[in-house]
Amino acid sequence: MVEFVGILICVPLYTVAALLLGVGVTAGLFVFHVAVVPLIFKYSKTFRRSLVFANFVQWPPNVDYDDPSSRGIEGGRNFNIEYHSEVDHCPVKIGIWHILPKTLYERIKGDFEHTDKEQLNRIMDEELAKSTMPVMMYCHGNSNSRAATHRIQLYKFFQQMDFHTIAYDYRGYGDSTNLNPTEDGVVEDSLVVYEWLCNTVAKEGKRPPLFVWGHSLGTGISSHLLGNLPELSTRLLSRESPLPPPCGLILEAPFNNLADEVAQHPLSKLVTWLPYYESTFVAPFRSAPEHKFCSEVHLNRARTLPVLILHAKDDVIVPFLVGLRLYRSIVASRIDGGAPVKLHAYDKSLGLGHKWICNAKDLPQVVGEFVKDHR
Repeated sequence: MVEFVGILICVPLYTVAALLLGVGVTAGLFVFHVAVVPLIFKYSKTFRRSLVFANFVQWPPNVDYDDPSSRGIEGGRNFNIEYHSEVDHCPVKIGIWHILPKTLYERIKGDFEHTDKEQLNRIMDEELAKSTMPVMMYCHGNSNSRAATHRIQLYKFFQQMDFHTIAYDYRGYGDSTNLNPTEDGVVEDSLVVYEWLCNTVAKEGKRPPLFVWGHSLGTGISSHLLGNLPELSTRLLSRESPLPPPCGLILEAPFNNLADEVAQHPLSKLVTWLPYYESTFVAPFRSAPEHKFCSEVHLNRARTLPVLILHAKDDVIVPFLVGLRLYRSIVASRIDGGAPVKLHAYDKSLGLGHKWICNAKDLPQVVGEFVKDHR
């Protein structure tokens, strides 16, 4: 989730602070560490937002989003959804990749070689609408875009599992509209993509199994979306009836809430000894509406939604502890009944860390069983 890349911004400032104070470098470092950094955290919304969303990090550079094959993806297409944001009160464009299941791509492979983009989009819309194969809507984490290497590895896993993949970029990421992201904004983007997906797969009367997969920060986004789907449907989409829920939610490297994630992040150990640590470094993430991401609160409202949690015990970005807290909170909310919740943990010895659960040998079985049980 929150890869505190933004803290790197502070490093050059240590030297500047020392020079401005006219003291030794060591003393300057200390003053900056105990005084300036806490003030930045407490009072700079821009700095905190940069840490949370890290959308200023765009790698790889110069991606041709219109050509998914340039990133090693077969059977993929690029398209956009444009709508008027009720959150930011402006037009928003969302960039999306749709990647076909392996068996379906092999059947219509020739269309990719001899069909123009407009006709290919119609063909793939039709295939999605009439498909009986599961559909996976992917909510990515912070920094970079849908073209990041570890995300493409996951798309290839979905493709091998014979899933349709819908991968998209929130505002401020990739080729989507360049706006400063907030929690409400990226959830709105996800809601619009989810509505498009529901409308597309419902055209033939019987929709295929639809699942949502969130990774890292995307677990907070997807949890907010699905925990409040009825209210969001009516308030932001002006629908008379709410969108139907998906068949299940898969959370990869999740956290229970953003404040706890910040408190448990390894870099927090550098400042936990400060007497004002809680009030300056953690409390702002508990109260800021721009990025609270209280997944435990949101998912406690969605008791009929099956949930699968995947977490590696050697994850140092989103420690396993906060994923465990989320799991326990959801289980407690369903003690009197509700859909099943499963936690599948990966041992430290596997070295999967924060990004590479997609390489786990048992992932096809774990995910396959979850999809089969809830499709």
